[in-house]
Amino acid sequence: MSAPAAPSNPPTQRDKNRARTRRDIETAALELFEAKGYQETTVEEIARTAGCSSATFFRHFGSKEDVLFANEDEAARSLARFTADRPDRSQQLGALAQPVSQFAQSFLTEATSDAHRLTRLVMTTPDLEARSLRMRLKWEHALSRTLAGERGDEGPSFDQVLLASLAVSCLSTALWQWQDAGDSASIGAETLRAFERAAAAITGG
Repeated sequence: MSAPAAPSNPPTQRDKNRARTRRDIETAALELFEAKGYQETTVEEIARTAGCSSATFFRHFGSKEDVLFANEDEAARSLARFTADRPDRSQQLGALAQPVSQFAQSFLTEATSDAHRLTRLVMTTPDLEARSLRMRLKWEHALSRTLAGERGDEGPSFDQVLLASLAVSCLSTALWQWQDAGDSASIGAETLRAFERAAAAITGG
């Protein structure tokens, strides 16, 4: 029997203050990006709206772009966990539909109340295309490495890289539809629909 996990230390007041400042910066940035446009918004304006200094901003984020992609590494890890925990262990596109859909629903809607607004901004702002592509590649790498690990392979095979790319393409398509459909749409349902359409396209259905 494994030893019980050590209790985590409760957050200090300093931790709470840092978390609150970070949330204030994220909220201010999103509001300004929507109102003025991403390119026209400066770090100084974000800091002023959030009630902090530019120096404080840079203690939390490296750039205004980083505000929108603050959780990209955790997102990749979360996608890998959902994939690794799937009940259907086959390495086929259909077997990835449920875990990728669950990831999208959990991480993109349950993790933050601003997910829909943030996704719309990221996917409709040309200046963010390069960073969006980098995030997509992180998702693909996380998926392909997870699939390789399941087979005990040292690195992803051609088929595993292709499968990961197809799965992330389904997710990206679902995100585009979701951000354009309104708050009532479900990203989980849109993701499943994208996988169904992809499977039909592959089989000629």
